[in-house]
Amino acid sequence: MASSEIVDPTSNTDVSLRRKFLHVGVPVIGVLLILATIGGIGWHTYQTTRTGVLKLTRQLLVSVQRYVVQDVSDYLGGATIGGVFAKDFVSHAPPSVTNNAFYAYSASMLRLVPQIQSYYLGDQNGGFILVERDPGGKGLEYTELRTGPAGGIFHHEFHDEDGKVIRTEENPADNYDPRTRPWFTGAINKDSLAWSAPTIYANTKQLVITASVSLAGSDSVKRVFAVNVSLNLLSQFLDGLKISEHGNAIILDGSGHIIAGHNFSKVVERSGNDPSKMTLDPKTQPAFQMVYDQYRVRGAGSHPFSRNGKNYIGMAQTLPSTNGWVLLMIAPESDFASFARQSGRESLQFSIIIVVLAVLLAGLLARQSRRTERVNHALSRQKAQTDTEAAALQQVAVSPGLMDASSEALVLTEELTRVTGARRASLWRMLHDGTALICDDNFDARVEGHSGGFELSRNEVEDFFKLVDAGSIVTVEAAAADPRTASFERFVMRDAGTRSLTVCPIRGTNQGRSEIVGVMTLEDARFAPYLVYFLEIISAIVAVRYGNSAEIVDSEKDAAPDTSAAKSLAPTRFDETLMQAPKVGGEAGNGLYPSVAVMVIAFSDPVLENDDTGAKLLPLIDRIASEVQDIARRYNLFSVKVAGHRLICMAGCTKDPDPTAVWRLAEAALALRETCMMLLSAANIEPIFSIGMDFGPAMGGELGEDPKIFNLWGETVTLAELMAQGAPDVGTIEVTERVYQALRNRYLFRSRGSFYAPRSGTGRVYVLATRR
Repeated sequence: MASSEIVDPTSNTDVSLRRKFLHVGVPVIGVLLILATIGGIGWHTYQTTRTGVLKLTRQLLVSVQRYVVQDVSDYLGGATIGGVFAKDFVSHAPPSVTNNAFYAYSASMLRLVPQIQSYYLGDQNGGFILVERDPGGKGLEYTELRTGPAGGIFHHEFHDEDGKVIRTEENPADNYDPRTRPWFTGAINKDSLAWSAPTIYANTKQLVITASVSLAGSDSVKRVFAVNVSLNLLSQFLDGLKISEHGNAIILDGSGHIIAGHNFSKVVERSGNDPSKMTLDPKTQPAFQMVYDQYRVRGAGSHPFSRNGKNYIGMAQTLPSTNGWVLLMIAPESDFASFARQSGRESLQFSIIIVVLAVLLAGLLARQSRRTERVNHALSRQKAQTDTEAAALQQVAVSPGLMDASSEALVLTEELTRVTGARRASLWRMLHDGTALICDDNFDARVEGHSGGFELSRNEVEDFFKLVDAGSIVTVEAAAADPRTASFERFVMRDAGTRSLTVCPIRGTNQGRSEIVGVMTLEDARFAPYLVYFLEIISAIVAVRYGNSAEIVDSEKDAAPDTSAAKSLAPTRFDETLMQAPKVGGEAGNGLYPSVAVMVIAFSDPVLENDDTGAKLLPLIDRIASEVQDIARRYNLFSVKVAGHRLICMAGCTKDPDPTAVWRLAEAALALRETCMMLLSAANIEPIFSIGMDFGPAMGGELGEDPKIFNLWGETVTLAELMAQGAPDVGTIEVTERVYQALRNRYLFRSRGSFYAPRSGTGRVYVLATRR
């Protein structure tokens, strides 16, 4: 099992989750609680303020209403109180001075009370006198109805401000009779004050209303005293009344006619100067209409209502000393609650400021906590990394044979992957002439497997060699996209699926000169850019190893294993039915052979330019067969068989393991490849063969009767044939991982990746390049 697949069951993530909750969750929850608290306080304050404002508004409107009622009463007081006073004053005057008393009282009142337009006095005998303001000046006009030969006439006397007569006039009365007028008929038989309907006063064209009261003089003649009050001044008073920013007031009589109020001039214009048509218009005065309807149903008092999404406060109050007049007032609730909204907005603004500050503080707290946690984690990682590096160096230091060229230094690549977090780590040794790199060891941390023996020539990866020659540690995040490492990625990294590459040249000393003696490569190393000093330590150790082992490697690289035991083996056997050869003796016998080396040479049909196939091929095939026989004898191969387009060569078919079998077969493969290449080239034929090798146990024995035929079968034979069939190019020698492990110290290989074989599973494939 790979180390990446190992899970520690004792690891506990609860601590990390709790820490994140304390560092992030608690500040966030605190901010939310602050928001909820501020929002609740703001809403409660708004509701409390609004309720208080509405209550205060109603009280204020009641006070305003009382004030308006009082002012209207005072406005009409000239008629009400004046009528009562005149009734007593005039009725007790002697008949001879009744008119003079009326004139004196009326003149005084007209000078003192601006809203009074005129005074009437009529009796049951048809007499009529009038005092009114002079419409053309500031004086008074006295009018008396007189009877002449030609009928009734009006005698007018115009007085200036000092009471002097300016001029007199007379004009026909046109049968005017005061006893037929509404102000007279309504009051003659009534003890209390009577109000007539509003009328347009002829002289001033203003709307007036008349209050009249009956009185009886000492001469027992019934008279009616009347006062005309101007409603235009009352409307001006109501228009000038500041109820609220958008509040208004209006006065209606008992029949619903408008007496005075807001925009009274428009009401008069709309009615065409007809007082009977001066009523509320639902289109232009809908709010007053709603209040008046509620008044008629519920009576006087406060009548709040809503219209078009806006709240209004309506008030209705009857006016005393009038004939059922009612005062209506309306005001939008927003006029009085605006400061509450303003207060709410200011509270919201302050709340937002508080929330922003709270969020900022919470963010700073969380950020500080996270930074503290990151620093602690960084310190923990740094300490753990330091401990890991110390442990790795200690492991390297105690490894036996680290500087011995005959032993593998697997601990170096293993510790490199563990410390740097790399997927794969490789150690490459530079050949003395600098033309090639040989992989001493390649460790794959995912599968925890070692490999080596790969060879890279400068011609194949020239840009990569230039990068190594530069002598600096370089990390390339995308090796395939960088021209310096693209060729290395194609040959070495692509099969493993790695992406990034760290190149650490190994600088050593050769004959007193400092030069590049090798290179360390790390694939997908997460921490390599931060561990330059560790890589330099390991590269120094590898440089010492290469320096100490240089002479040993040079002296042994061409040495062959001891083959003295192979000379006692039986002579090579050939398939007698296909290739003629001398008979052999000393058979190895039947059974299981523990270390058989099998080589399969697969030929394909050549492409010729004419039909003279036999004349071309038969001599060539005969020459190849003879060379195969010579090579088989030279390297003491056990058997050579021909099967169709295939040659099967075997070595090591003995009961006891033969350590030289795989080496002898590899030498035979190199010699056979060179011979075939030379013969085919001489015949002007492109290479038409590929070679596959495997090494391992196999079953074998002689079959049949005389002549007996030796046959070998098993997984080793099958895999050798698969290697020959799957060779990447013609003329190449493809071998299994077992052959690679047995020959890696003496031959150069290139990795071909992985392959799948039925019943055998997945394995790695290599190409045998040449001898070291």
